[in-house]
Amino acid sequence: MLNIRNKISGRLKNRGLVPIEITRLIKDVYNVIGSVWYFTTADVKYALERLGWERYLLDNYTLELIFLYLDDQALVGLNRHVVH
Repeated sequence: MLNIRNKISGRLKNRGLVPIEITRLIKDVYNVIGSVWYFTTADVKYALERLGWERYLLDNYTLELIFLYLDDQALVGLNRHVVH
């Protein structure tokens, strides 16, 4: 999971983002995909543009990495909150 986050950070730093912006972008992606049942990468990019993010920041590969990272985070969260 840390490796995925490092890849995301590296790709976005190359596009001029600083760490706090990267964290904010990931949170915005999470909020966008959490508010709908079905989405495409184009839908997510459009929603992020409406939030003020530039279109060039995210290519499909980086966006897929963010989806994978968020999916892993959700699984970790589920494992932490299971009570037996």
